[in-house]
Amino acid sequence: MIPFVPRMAFSATGPIRYRPEWTAFCATPMYQVYLAAVSAMRANTNAADPNSWNYWVNVHKDYCPHRLPYFLAWHRGLLFRFESQLRVVSGNPDLVIPYWDYYTNPVMPMEFTDTTSPLYIANRQATDVTSALSLAPFDPSVTNFQRGLTNAFETGLETLPHNPVHNLIGGAMGAVTISPKDPIFWVHHSNIDRLWAAWSIAGGGRTMPPSTDPYWAGSFRYGTAVPTVARAYTISDSILRYKYDNETMPTTLPAPPPPPPSAPTVLQAFSSTPQGALAMSLGNGQELDLNERSVSIVVPLSEVDRNQVRSLLLKQAARKVKASEDNSLRVVLNGVRLTGLGNKGGYYYKLYINLPSAAGGSQPETTYLLGTLGSFEITGMLNHAAMKGMSMPATGDGVQLVYPMTDALAKIAPATLDKLTISFIRVNGNKPVEKGTVIKVKEFRVEASDTPL
Repeated sequence: MIPFVPRMAFSATGPIRYRPEWTAFCATPMYQVYLAAVSAMRANTNAADPNSWNYWVNVHKDYCPHRLPYFLAWHRGLLFRFESQLRVVSGNPDLVIPYWDYYTNPVMPMEFTDTTSPLYIANRQATDVTSALSLAPFDPSVTNFQRGLTNAFETGLETLPHNPVHNLIGGAMGAVTISPKDPIFWVHHSNIDRLWAAWSIAGGGRTMPPSTDPYWAGSFRYGTAVPTVARAYTISDSILRYKYDNETMPTTLPAPPPPPPSAPTVLQAFSSTPQGALAMSLGNGQELDLNERSVSIVVPLSEVDRNQVRSLLLKQAARKVKASEDNSLRVVLNGVRLTGLGNKGGYYYKLYINLPSAAGGSQPETTYLLGTLGSFEITGMLNHAAMKGMSMPATGDGVQLVYPMTDALAKIAPATLDKLTISFIRVNGNKPVEKGTVIKVKEFRVEASDTPL
């Protein structure tokens, strides 16, 4: 079926252009054109000019919807508008943004590590993103697209591999507010966009919201100097007059796989709050410092706690349409902030619920996964506050991050509910690890509530 396109003026015309994989792109004359355009944009110091690099850094800071609906669609529009400016700067109407296929080549292309190249930026913390990759978003069970539904592709792809690629590379890439400063940002997001294109045409029950769905009403903004992009134009890459030279989903992970994490330190949570609390804290809030080690926090459940959790799981099971972000059961991290070491990036944590201690469990690892935590997620929450016109948290106050766990716990279906174990499994990049605290959490707690946040 031909995608619906609203009747309004639109600048994407002409033949479909193909975005190639980075290595193939470097073998073409367009590589030098791309380098010259990037160099010219980085040299332009007028941040109000869309022909400058910093214009697009600011667009990302001011408008990007991380951990929100339209994460993929907004970034598709961003790539389209940025690519248009590359053509203006270069004078070449056929220039495209290539993609870095890290599922095939997980080590950053050498052109980005050449200190004499306009593609180089200092303070990257890792160049191998193998530990960021996952096949979970491409599992046959992931059939819905938009955030808020169970088995949602957009949510899964943002969690892994998108966020961890940012976290492991670190430096500018590890901060939402400045990540486009690093030229690797654009080929990373081109690959994320390609993976969405591949998922959307793969079949097997995978479904996008139809073009007539109100979900696609409205438009995306990219600053005051370039036109908006109608959401409906981002349904398919072909509407924007481009495609990728490979639109198939990955089926294998690069070898060798990351080494298994060491056994985490185990902490015991405090006892639960009295019965009747509006949001029952299953384990009183406690401080938590995250460093180079993994850590698991055991939260003991009283009989009152167990009954509360069972009740919420039964409600989840009774729903005809389950929401993946039902946060009636949730891990809440309050007052989260980065230390100076943490700001550098080069690491992240996978958060799990009741992760088995021994390998070879009956469920895949991703069944227990609640989300990821690193500099990118924390700076993203700070950026959300700024976008809403809220004052930045005072030093030491930090931000709040919430990890829904109702759906994961329902899938695990533990035989007993005498305790819950929340694990923060440290994942490192390919450079030596600096020891020390990277993230400070003022208050960790697990909550059960009939009233979602």
